[in-house]
Amino acid sequence: MRFYDMLRFPSPRSKGNQKVGLRLTYHFCFWLLIMVVYYFNYYRLVGNAQHVWIFVLKEMTVVMAAFYSLSSRKVVKIFSNPLGILYVLLWIVVLYVLWALTTYIACLLFQSVFKDYGPRFGKYLELVLADGPFGIVKNIYIFALDFIFLISLPVGPKFVKIMLEQVLTKTKLERDNLELELNFLKSQVNPHFLFNTLNNIYQLLEIDYDKGRDMVLRLSTLMRYTLYESKNHFIPLRKELDFIRDFITLMRIRYGKRVNIEEHIIDVKEPYKISPLMLIPFVENAFKHGPDKSPNNNFVSINLTLEDDFIILKAINAVDGRQHTAEENVHSAIGGVGLSNILRRLDLHYRNKYELTYGVHEGQYLVNLKINLKFS
Repeated sequence: MRFYDMLRFPSPRSKGNQKVGLRLTYHFCFWLLIMVVYYFNYYRLVGNAQHVWIFVLKEMTVVMAAFYSLSSRKVVKIFSNPLGILYVLLWIVVLYVLWALTTYIACLLFQSVFKDYGPRFGKYLELVLADGPFGIVKNIYIFALDFIFLISLPVGPKFVKIMLEQVLTKTKLERDNLELELNFLKSQVNPHFLFNTLNNIYQLLEIDYDKGRDMVLRLSTLMRYTLYESKNHFIPLRKELDFIRDFITLMRIRYGKRVNIEEHIIDVKEPYKISPLMLIPFVENAFKHGPDKSPNNNFVSINLTLEDDFIILKAINAVDGRQHTAEENVHSAIGGVGLSNILRRLDLHYRNKYELTYGVHEGQYLVNLKINLKFS
């Protein structure tokens, strides 16, 4: 039975050996293909298949050294630092010098040992050997294209892969940082919402016990939403609107007839999505800076409509002109969390896709928020 299980479920060591074997097979096939390309490239110059291998081996030595140097984590780390471009240029220069010296040695050996080559390749040998070992370095303008063609074929894809991995790693890090920041901002919303609502229930229980019990039941529904739905980056818009309806219902129970609450929230059937808890701070703010501030602030209006791909929130509440000014409200808290928190969340999810205006006008505090949901 154990032997059968081993056949069905390979050990971690055997899986590791399989990966190594597969990797070696890929590398072997890759270099075999490169050798074939080099072979035919030099064959058309030399014209003698018997002696072409000298130049093929020369090229393979250089390109394999370059290729596997890029497999070193230390080399990649050097290339990815702020001065990486300078190190890349230095690496290319060293590689070119190495290629130049090996080319000179190969041509010198070929000319000394073999004589049966065509006049075309003879001119190439004379050009390489004319100015000594560093002739190719000095005449870089002549040999640069040969170097680029022969080296970039195997090394180019490897280098591009490394650069893409660096970009992807940096992008992932930035995304993770933004996600951490967004989760922190969300964590600020939930406790403040719970605190405000519990405070409302406490006040109501002293006045009307039955309505207080009803608020507790509705609060459980709201908290289920804030605890579970808010973990997602985006949720169906209708869920966010249902949440706001329940919240306004709580406010109606709390204030009763003392506050005139107007509500118009559209029924959404389209599959739009929105970042959770994006709208509720502005709705909370209408009550926090309205009826909660003064009994004279007895009017709140919440209007949520959908036009084309835009969700539009208009929140209005009466304010006491002696207590509120536009400048004060710019720096005041919205829904128990700072305005900077709300603006930051909007920027994280809807940069250049939202419009927000707010301020006091003729005894009323107005908030107008417009968010493009097209790509949410």
